[in-house]
Amino acid sequence: MRKTLMMLFAVITSINMAIAQQKFSISGTVNNDKNEPLIGANVYLNGTTIGTATNNIGEFTIKNIKEGNYELCVSYLGYKRYRTQINLNKAVANLNIIMQESEGELGEIVVTATGTPHHLKTAPVPTELVTKKMIERIAAPDFAGLMTNISPSFDFSPGTMGSFIQLNGLGNDFIVILIDGRRVYGDMGGLNDLGRINPNNVERIEVVKGASSSLYGSDAIAGVINIITKKSKSNISVTNNTQVSNYNTYEQTNNIDFKSGIVSGHTSFSQKQSDGWQNSKFELTKKGELIDTKVMTQNAYINRNIRQDLELRLTDKIEVNGGGSFYINHRKQPLEVKDYGYYFEDLSYNFGAKYLISKKSNIKIDYNSDDYKYYYKYNQDDEKGKFNEGDYILNSDQRRQDVNLKWMNKLNKSQTITAGAEMVNESYVSDGRLTTNEAKVNTWSIYAQDEITLFNDLLITAGIRAVKHDNFGAIATPKISLLYKLKNINLRGTYSSGFKAPTLKEQYYYYIMRGTLYLGNTELDAQKSDYYSVGVDYHNSWLNVNLSSYQNDVKGLITYKAVNTIPGDAENGIKARRQHYNIEDARTRGVELMFDAKLPYGFTIGGGYSYVDAKNLTEDIRLEYVAQNYGSLRAGYFHGWKKYQLNVQLLGRLQDEKFFTDGNAKAYQLWRLTTTHDFAEFSGINITANAGIDNIFNFIDDSPYGLHRGTINPGRTYFVGLNIKFSSL
Repeated sequence: MRKTLMMLFAVITSINMAIAQQKFSISGTVNNDKNEPLIGANVYLNGTTIGTATNNIGEFTIKNIKEGNYELCVSYLGYKRYRTQINLNKAVANLNIIMQESEGELGEIVVTATGTPHHLKTAPVPTELVTKKMIERIAAPDFAGLMTNISPSFDFSPGTMGSFIQLNGLGNDFIVILIDGRRVYGDMGGLNDLGRINPNNVERIEVVKGASSSLYGSDAIAGVINIITKKSKSNISVTNNTQVSNYNTYEQTNNIDFKSGIVSGHTSFSQKQSDGWQNSKFELTKKGELIDTKVMTQNAYINRNIRQDLELRLTDKIEVNGGGSFYINHRKQPLEVKDYGYYFEDLSYNFGAKYLISKKSNIKIDYNSDDYKYYYKYNQDDEKGKFNEGDYILNSDQRRQDVNLKWMNKLNKSQTITAGAEMVNESYVSDGRLTTNEAKVNTWSIYAQDEITLFNDLLITAGIRAVKHDNFGAIATPKISLLYKLKNINLRGTYSSGFKAPTLKEQYYYYIMRGTLYLGNTELDAQKSDYYSVGVDYHNSWLNVNLSSYQNDVKGLITYKAVNTIPGDAENGIKARRQHYNIEDARTRGVELMFDAKLPYGFTIGGGYSYVDAKNLTEDIRLEYVAQNYGSLRAGYFHGWKKYQLNVQLLGRLQDEKFFTDGNAKAYQLWRLTTTHDFAEFSGINITANAGIDNIFNFIDDSPYGLHRGTINPGRTYFVGLNIKFSSL
């Protein structure tokens, strides 16, 4: 037996040694034609999962490569793609790769709309991009602040529990938010829990408007927001980011990335907290009386999020990945207001695999699970003696699982086919807040997309998604986008059809808030949409301008309406009732202008304007929560010295009154000044500091609690932050 084991050990050792002897490495440097290193250039072997990025002096090393013939590729923004053939039968070292600048300014790469990479300015489906550089220079404290400072298409209606997000006049339920392609699920009081999106972890944000993409579901009637997070390609990278502001607002983010052979990983932990603030000491009662109040405009809060991701390259063609996150958000209320605060908890995990069938074809499968829970957390013993300080009472449990299978095949230089299938299971559990204790639903989808280039100048992306819903039957939703390229001008057009079934919450959930009972409706119909847009882009080496118009027709849009009270409501503290219902015909339409310009001496200017006409056509009134005019403006200055770089950004957000049937929210302007300071690297350590003033002119919407507010900004505040990053080869 012992001899057998020894022989087996010898055989395994010999095999491992043989395999190890057949593995080689490729190393070198990537520079521009001025012999300056290109940092973060993407270096990869075409048709495999093998690749890396250059370090801060332009060097790269790819290890553990089997013997064979490969095409080595290098890509970098603003430069032509580099390709060379390598016959690998020994280590290849000291490659000196010189990149040539592109003849045209095509912009960064985007992937969300089609699932395949395209330069931003020639993407067949129009995509709005928020770049890494823009995110870092704005240094926004949260996702809402980031997007409103950049894009006039977005609006966030504030609330004590969260933000109601809008995109071109349509709200939460019509917007699909993704983090690295995974859907953000669960809501807090009907509002998005945007605390899960930390700007310090974001590499870039891609926005596709309307239900234009076949890949992410036809329920994205307003659009898709894909947040792509940072992933370092260094062997090891450790980052700490800290920012502090008024009201004891404090945020810290810590990231650890590693890459070793066939394994790479990313760990992130973030925490943000604030004491909250009060813009008005008065509250308007249902009877119209103005009384003193302790209710906070922004409740004190603390949220924490930890995430772990791992990738394993099993072979040159097979890659597997997995990850998970745990998130909490505790919204506290003053002891004089409530015995409890709001406590939210989210546990999500995912795993997937990718197989490269050939250099031009691959297949992917992904599984995602999300469990979002909403509790009351008692901050003191309640008066009736039912609960004690520290007790958690579960209000609702929202769960979602989905499986997505996607195949992509590049037939030739002019045509790419994508097809796939998705299964989604949702459940909603609530004791005492549902007409039934648990509600469930399944949705099945199949989709196909064809990207084709005709005559070198006309790009067409056509797709269709067929959906089968447990409760609302089957429907097919076609999409088509066209791009015609002239020398410096792009002409665009899009049509897409959307379908969104009522959510489980809209059908079955009910709750009481400030004397009003909000009710679900099991008689709701599905919502269907037709989206049209046309636009023109102009771009040259210093100026980018985009002008577009759109119309989104929605049949059966779901919102609330007032209904009659019933006997016994008054005894139970119910003064009014509101119930979900379908608006027979609604639409949003508008015009958008976006521009960016590079000026001499390091100056830049950019911004945009959005006009939105959102209307309930059936009742001939405007849609609630929507203003008509939105604007954003940013002016920047950049200058670099040998060991120090300075960037200054002045950012403005302007919008007019927001419509509500019971009284409009105020118009406002908010201006923010941000300065960032980058210091020269020392021993692998990079240091960046930021400091600035938010709400320079001290605008405060001091409307009493109970009235609608345009913004809950507390007035002029000051912030400072520090980012420290260590990385090695």
